[in-house]
Amino acid sequence: MRIAIPQPQLLKILQTVERAVNDRSTLPILTNVLLETTEHELILTATDLDVGIRCRFPLMPPVEPGAVTLPARKLTTVIRELPGEAVILEAKKNHTATVSCGTSNFRIPGLPAEDFPTLPLPQQEAGLALPQATLKQMITLTAHAMSMEETRFILNGALLTTRGGRLTMVATDGRRLAVAHAPLGGAAKSPFEVVIPSKTIRELSRLLPGDDPDDVVVAPLKDNQLTVRFGAVTVVTRLIEGQFPPYEKVIPPPSKTCFSCSRQALTDATRRANLMTTATSQAVVFELGPNRLIVSKESAELGSAREELSVVYNGEPMTIAFNPEFWLDVLKVVEGDEVSVEVAGPDRPAVIRQPAFTYLVLPMKVS
Repeated sequence: MRIAIPQPQLLKILQTVERAVNDRSTLPILTNVLLETTEHELILTATDLDVGIRCRFPLMPPVEPGAVTLPARKLTTVIRELPGEAVILEAKKNHTATVSCGTSNFRIPGLPAEDFPTLPLPQQEAGLALPQATLKQMITLTAHAMSMEETRFILNGALLTTRGGRLTMVATDGRRLAVAHAPLGGAAKSPFEVVIPSKTIRELSRLLPGDDPDDVVVAPLKDNQLTVRFGAVTVVTRLIEGQFPPYEKVIPPPSKTCFSCSRQALTDATRRANLMTTATSQAVVFELGPNRLIVSKESAELGSAREELSVVYNGEPMTIAFNPEFWLDVLKVVEGDEVSVEVAGPDRPAVIRQPAFTYLVLPMKVS
């Protein structure tokens, strides 16, 4: 195996796949990246057995076919330090590679390519296609609501499901719920319902460019796995097993009692009130009155904060307490300069309801 590839391109694809590397794995092969060459391309693959990332890069013939696995972090570090010229990478029969660029030369010992886990791949025509920007936006709107606690493992990810001509992504930690929808332009050939782990969701958010006009193809695989293909990148992930909670049952019907205000003003006031919260006292109070909202927080340890906002609200006076982080997370991703929030009562969930997005947050009790 011998290839010549520009240093910037090699570094970019290495940085793409190395996020799937598990440096703490007890299997040495999982700390390596697999480099394979065919007659016309270089294929890089990394996996931790839960998430795998594969990236392809076209090469000018002639190309000497071959394969080797090399330490992912070390190889990336070496390539990063090389000048922006052509890199010559040659793999020897003893699983050692030489890397040359300009006057620099490195020898890096590796492991046999045959020992590297094989990533399952779907048929080329299989899967559900949708714009990359659409999937990225759905992830942006929902990922913040995924649970980080281990008590309910099924919530440590996002539900992705197709129903008729619509794709839905849902995330919840039991105290807030985010639901995003997108049209498919027709019913899915093979409807599915899967729960994608939070690590994979975060990696997809990082990898999806969002401005690429080509589609992303999502396809379930056997053995409870899923593949996501876009551009030269393929992500393969294990799915979370179990039944996702019936989220639709907790979304209340639309309420006529709501307030509307500047999204940025609400963000700023909530962020400032959040400065006075502590680990044992997180609740920030929203006090609604005629066309005004007072956001406040009192802390025996830190002091107090109070800010009054001009809002559109003609309902009864109401006082509700919330975890401010739940508002800050959604306000930075929701669309529009204005935000409208349904508030049915002090002990009822508040709801942001938009055409393709619904967000629900439960109030907190204040002692």
